[in-house]
Amino acid sequence: MNDVPAQLPSFVLMPDTTGAEVPQGISRRSILGVGASVAAATLLAACGGGKGAGGSTGSKSSTLTVGIPSTPDTLDPGATGLALTLLMAFTMFDPLVWWLPDGSNGAKFVPGLATSYSVNKDATVFNFKLRKDVTFHDGTKFDATAVKATFDHVVDPATKSKSGLGALGPYKETQIVSPYEVNIVFSSPNASFLHQQAAGNFGIASPTALSKYGAVGFGNHPVGTGPFKFSRYVSGDRLTVVRNPDYKWGPSDLGTAGPPALESVIFRVITDDSGRYNGLQSGQTQVAMNLPPNTINVAKAKYDQLTVPSIGTPIGLMINVTKEPTDDPKVRQAILYAVDQETLVKSVLFGTSTAAHGVLTPTTPGYSKPGAALYSYDPDKANALLDSAGWVKGSDGTRSKNGKKLQLEILLYSGAGMELPTQFVVSQLAKVGFAANTSVQPFATAQGSFNNGVHNLGSFGYFGMDPYLLNIWVNSNAIKTGFNWSHYTNKAIDAEIAKANATADDTARNAMYTDIGTKLMQDGVFLPLYDVTFAFTMSKKLSGVKTTLNGYVLFHGAKLG
Repeated sequence: MNDVPAQLPSFVLMPDTTGAEVPQGISRRSILGVGASVAAATLLAACGGGKGAGGSTGSKSSTLTVGIPSTPDTLDPGATGLALTLLMAFTMFDPLVWWLPDGSNGAKFVPGLATSYSVNKDATVFNFKLRKDVTFHDGTKFDATAVKATFDHVVDPATKSKSGLGALGPYKETQIVSPYEVNIVFSSPNASFLHQQAAGNFGIASPTALSKYGAVGFGNHPVGTGPFKFSRYVSGDRLTVVRNPDYKWGPSDLGTAGPPALESVIFRVITDDSGRYNGLQSGQTQVAMNLPPNTINVAKAKYDQLTVPSIGTPIGLMINVTKEPTDDPKVRQAILYAVDQETLVKSVLFGTSTAAHGVLTPTTPGYSKPGAALYSYDPDKANALLDSAGWVKGSDGTRSKNGKKLQLEILLYSGAGMELPTQFVVSQLAKVGFAANTSVQPFATAQGSFNNGVHNLGSFGYFGMDPYLLNIWVNSNAIKTGFNWSHYTNKAIDAEIAKANATADDTARNAMYTDIGTKLMQDGVFLPLYDVTFAFTMSKKLSGVKTTLNGYVLFHGAKLG
């Protein structure tokens, strides 16, 4: 899949019959698989507005309840580090521009809060012309001030942004050109920005709410422009959002350009897997998220199953390159040879996922076939590497060196469904002489542990919109406070990622990411297991659910009945 064309696209504008400025067309990009060429820019239909385009008029009022597996870290999309938060944030926030599946294995840009955009030649200045008919949930009028406040909030150190800051890259400033026009400016070329701003982290926030609640408090009082409004949040229990009756600026691609058909959506925290399934069976919930594969296998006869693949980094285990014994490249490579991903997917995941072998999923631009081909399952090679590194097998099958066991500390964060797959990994590693201790912590606690490097292997997976997501978990500056849980420091790789992000030509750019992915696999910083997806088991009464390119479901046009 190729990503950024040699000349970044812009909307073509023409007046409609009311005299308002609407886009005549949008750029279309092909997502036909690994290495597919980019489709030529194609003019497509503009999105409309108003209740007549499929809003709640005449629809049955109803409440949708979604069982989610863990507690969000915050409700602020600009601060979060969890994909779960962005799933919920998409109900409350709109991006400047949407990037959505086009229904034919392709993708397209669709106007959001911006009616048009343009990009300068070196991709350092992104100009957005804004809608004039949008109001935030708190009554604040949407304009250029809100866009500037949102991006400045993400880069504010007080926000402690986990994903958004890394995704923004070389952000310099947001310039207000006029009340309804902004320039988002970067200090160096940022070819990933059009995709990144649609990923969920940059849903535009009310400047009034940001000022009122502050960088930290906004996470408990989210105020956006989305189809649903924040109503109530009980930490560890549920988030309730209610229909925004004034919503009329959503893309018709999502099933409605007007208010949603649903009266409200409740996200219930049900950490127990059987509890989420029981809730679905009893009718207390209509959607159960990320059920175990064996349950999905049983439930598929009675319920609809929606598995949403994502651009991103596969589910897997980060390998800490600074802590013994994984500070030795031979030990890391032995781990990669010792694990059979195909058997994992077949025997543990019941075929509900796809085996992964690289640092990016196959639908991600710059996916590295060479990198993914480096480590086919080969326990003999794993044993030979450990032998050459001086680790000797004892009578119990566990290796040791200089009186120390070949012991791995494995840390998982809860709610990610990694416990059973990790048991499989541990059993595979034991066959070549590793001992392992596995512990599970809540995400907020685990992140601190990962940053402090107490682990050898740590659970990971990333939902993204662009291969620049590697900057979030590979960059040398993201070790102590970010997602570089491998503690991998390679300034040359940092520079290569920055250079790729500064390259507008997608053929050249993707080739650079392919090389980066191969190098990361050679260095053994990550054990990929299976491709990152969200799995939603749903009542057959639910219809109208749409999906994003980064694994989420959208409830703009959803209906029950």
